[in-house]
Amino acid sequence: MQTFPKKFMPFAFIYAKIFKWQICSVFILLLLSAGFTNLSIRFFAEITGAIKINDAQSYNEALKYVWLLTIFGTLGIIVSQYQRYYYDAKFIIPCQTRMEKDLFSYLLGHSYEYITTKQSGMLIRQKEQVKQLPAMLDRINWDLRLFFDIMVKIIMLLCISPLIGLGYLICCIVVVFPRRRSAKRLSRISKASAKMSAIVDGRILDVINNLLVVKQFDNIEEEKKRLHPLLAQEFALNKKNMFIWWGQYNFIGAITSLMSFSLLLLSVYLWSNGAITTADIVFILMTLIYGLNGLSELQDCLQRIRQDIATVEQGLEPFCIPHGIVDAPHAKPLKVKGGTIDFQNICFKYRNAKKYVFKNFNLHIKSGEKIGIVGTSGSGKSTLVNLLQRSFELQSGNIFIDGQNITQVTQESLHDNISLIPQDTVMFNRSIADYIAFGTDVKSDKKIKVAAIKAYAHDFISDKDDGYNSFAGDRGCLLSGGERQRIAIARAILKNAPILILDEATSALDSESEQIIQKAIDNLIQKQTVITIAHRLSTLKNMDRIIVLNKGKIVEEGTFNDLLKQGGQFAKLYAAQQKKGGKNV
Repeated sequence: MQTFPKKFMPFAFIYAKIFKWQICSVFILLLLSAGFTNLSIRFFAEITGAIKINDAQSYNEALKYVWLLTIFGTLGIIVSQYQRYYYDAKFIIPCQTRMEKDLFSYLLGHSYEYITTKQSGMLIRQKEQVKQLPAMLDRINWDLRLFFDIMVKIIMLLCISPLIGLGYLICCIVVVFPRRRSAKRLSRISKASAKMSAIVDGRILDVINNLLVVKQFDNIEEEKKRLHPLLAQEFALNKKNMFIWWGQYNFIGAITSLMSFSLLLLSVYLWSNGAITTADIVFILMTLIYGLNGLSELQDCLQRIRQDIATVEQGLEPFCIPHGIVDAPHAKPLKVKGGTIDFQNICFKYRNAKKYVFKNFNLHIKSGEKIGIVGTSGSGKSTLVNLLQRSFELQSGNIFIDGQNITQVTQESLHDNISLIPQDTVMFNRSIADYIAFGTDVKSDKKIKVAAIKAYAHDFISDKDDGYNSFAGDRGCLLSGGERQRIAIARAILKNAPILILDEATSALDSESEQIIQKAIDNLIQKQTVITIAHRLSTLKNMDRIIVLNKGKIVEEGTFNDLLKQGGQFAKLYAAQQKKGGKNV
């Protein structure tokens, strides 16, 4: 997916192009509404001018303008209300829906590495900042209404008197386009304020997501202290923003009053010399009373729009950064027949890291082979399976599945052919049935139930009030660790992918739960190629081969019994676990 522009105008133009006909229709309706409204004011002024003499002719003339005022006033109201409906129904709501879809899709396209370097709360806040565009367009609708109204007033005033029309135009320019220095300063402060708001929201959401840990470590007061300086900075920026805006608003108010007074004096002078009629001076008076108030409102709206533009541009940051991992231009779907995996001379290090995790690393896994990967913390076990899933991009080297380079196949097809059971199964707050079917096209309740039975999950699911329709709670908090693992196994059974990754699937469980999970895993493993990362070395007895990693290198490999006989690192790790009663080391 193509990156979004960094600046507001090119970004807004994307959606203006999509909804160009709706925008044109809005302009036409606004112009009609402004025309009808100002003609109504003109007819009211003509009525005032006609009734100055009490005779039949003046009466008939006044009656004519009453009818015209009624007709055009009614048309103005009807067109104005329809324009409001049309703008919301045909432009704002569809634009907001389209934007939500585009922004969400772009966020999902970012690599795992990028997402993990950002606070989720900050990313969500930035998405919401960008989504202010439709709300800002709503304010622009009001601005346009005022703009067209003022434009029609200028034309009508120029027809009455070029001097009055020109004076009103100068007043408009002074009010609507304030000092450039203030506008730049406001834009800069607005961007800083928007960025600080995103940081504050990210910090708050981060604490809420980990509230249990915060309370367990009695760190509530410390988290408050960490947040207070950020809130103080946000408050200071907002205060400075408001002070500049207030000064500018007062300056414009003073200018407006002076120019209104000058135009009124000029109008009275022209009337006294017979250059304009009584109806003209009534129209000018009403224009100055209502029109200049409209100018102040327009300037206020424009100021807020400048702030919104700064907010949107700050929020665009994660959407103008290219996706780190993308499909090759002519990527094809991965087709797995056997599940042979080859790591060939791979080199990888994390972003901003000095040392490589793997350097010229090689590993061949045969089709249908069950291998275990062990090693001390930091040896590269989890990194290896993350690279296989293309969660990170290699610096050099290649990874092949059945002879197909994973960088030349679609990411979707790659993930379709791999099932993963992680150490800690994080779940969405959805029904258990939805989660078992997650990542598959299966809709059959019967197939979901069969998968749950094989995973030894059916009994505890059936005991719940709503059975398979029961919700798991936020991050699966309503289920125990063993229950979450069994549901994850049921999902893998249902998916039936040719490659299976078990990433320390039993390390966080007690012995009883581990035995149940191990039985479920036995039901899961059939003809797939299996990669098992394990701290509990006893769970690897049935593996075809065990790979022992140390600092990104293979230091030992062989069957469980062969490695014990060698008396190397694996044997020492196993002996240490036995002394600790089989616990993790």
